[in-house]
Amino acid sequence: MIPIGEYLSQNARRLPEKEALVSGGRRWTYAELDRETSAIAATLVAQGVRPGDRIGIIGAASGDWVRLAFGITRCGGVIAALNYRETPDRVARMMADVGVTRLFADPSSAKALAAEQLECPVSDLTRDAVDGMAQGDEPGDIAVSPDGGAVILFTGGTTGLSKGVLLSHANLFWNVINQVQGTRMDESDRTLIGTALHHSAAFNTWLLPTLYLGGTAIVLPEFTPEGWIEAVGRDGVTNGFTPPTMIRQILSHPLAARTDWSQFRRWYSGAGGLSAEDRAAMEALVPGVGIYYEYGLTEAGPIVTCLRPEDYERAAPNSIGRAVRHCDIRILREDRGTAGTGEAGEIAVRGPMVMSGYVNRPEETAKTFHDDWLLTGDLATMDENGFITFLDRSKDMIKTGGLNVYSQEVEQVLADHPAIREVAVLGFNDDTWGERVTAVVVLRDGASASERELIDFARSRLGGYQTPKSVVFLPFDALPRNYLGKILKRDLRIQLEAEE
Repeated sequence: MIPIGEYLSQNARRLPEKEALVSGGRRWTYAELDRETSAIAATLVAQGVRPGDRIGIIGAASGDWVRLAFGITRCGGVIAALNYRETPDRVARMMADVGVTRLFADPSSAKALAAEQLECPVSDLTRDAVDGMAQGDEPGDIAVSPDGGAVILFTGGTTGLSKGVLLSHANLFWNVINQVQGTRMDESDRTLIGTALHHSAAFNTWLLPTLYLGGTAIVLPEFTPEGWIEAVGRDGVTNGFTPPTMIRQILSHPLAARTDWSQFRRWYSGAGGLSAEDRAAMEALVPGVGIYYEYGLTEAGPIVTCLRPEDYERAAPNSIGRAVRHCDIRILREDRGTAGTGEAGEIAVRGPMVMSGYVNRPEETAKTFHDDWLLTGDLATMDENGFITFLDRSKDMIKTGGLNVYSQEVEQVLADHPAIREVAVLGFNDDTWGERVTAVVVLRDGASASERELIDFARSRLGGYQTPKSVVFLPFDALPRNYLGKILKRDLRIQLEAEE
């Protein structure tokens, strides 16, 4: 196990002139990135940063974000990776919650936070500012323990204020190993990162493994389908991650068919259901591409399971794969006993990549663990070969007429209707049934479908108790989403209840 700064120094010795990072029209070799991040670390030490200090970063993904993050960890500091799309008041509360002692903010975020009474100094996260920090002398050896804190990432916050998840260098290292072994990443990879770096998938699962192996990380400031596709053709991208919502935008964009995908060999997805139709369209666009589906959560580093290309024929249609190598998984019943084969229960995970706990939240930490097993809040089954089928978030499961309805199961059925672009299934209070199964639907451009048609379509494939009692039609941009494009069901429910 090594601190993440050692990823750069090892490859600077081994591959000094190899391209390590591409972003914003600039390129850094491993020698350059190692020298600059080391100098940034020395500058931070000279400015009073001490081991264990929690240093906030807020801004869009960039080479400056990456350089600063590595500089912080190389002097023993802890990155507090903040979501620049959060409201300023929530950002201020999150900073106070985890004890941020200094904040680096891009101009837009700094302006938004100006009205907040922050209890720490704010510094510029700009190219000129980071370049200035990178001009200093390299420090002598700064001892950084693998067991020390490396980064605080925040949960999605769909049920209240986001919780800070503290991950050590060792946690990150084991996630890197799980990712490399699970998805066959290698030194030749040129990894496209088109999602925000404050998200665990972008930072932990794509950036760090690429730089550990000696590959090249290509960082975009934000996701657009045209920007992502252009980067594939321009930068010789070999692999990249996109949630299913982004995949569909890429596949439907006219630029996709005109782009050279010949070097692209592995397509990773997660954070939502990837249908057989999606996979077929991906394979049609990029013949021979390996499609890997991964499931995880911030508290677990994040990667927990992986469904490889060779698994699709032997796993259930909606499987999320099997546990990655250095992770144990159990399915637990409500009484915390281990569920039998095919029996539904909560996913519990254990391994060296799992967090020690939430920052300053001992009670919530205690509720999240059963013995040394992390409770995910996700419901699933496991078959005799260890393949896991995701059912639902426990809080999204609908109880109607005394029976359990898994919203994702209904969503997967409705998603097969040719007129439906996206669907979310919710439960609303009902005097007769307890909860009423309701489908919220976005239709494809130019398509039409009635409520009765969709209900009948679902009824032909589901049990009566699972079939939606009503359908709500919304435009695509009316669905509340997180920065990965995932629908925020809690916010959607509040939105619809306010309209009743």
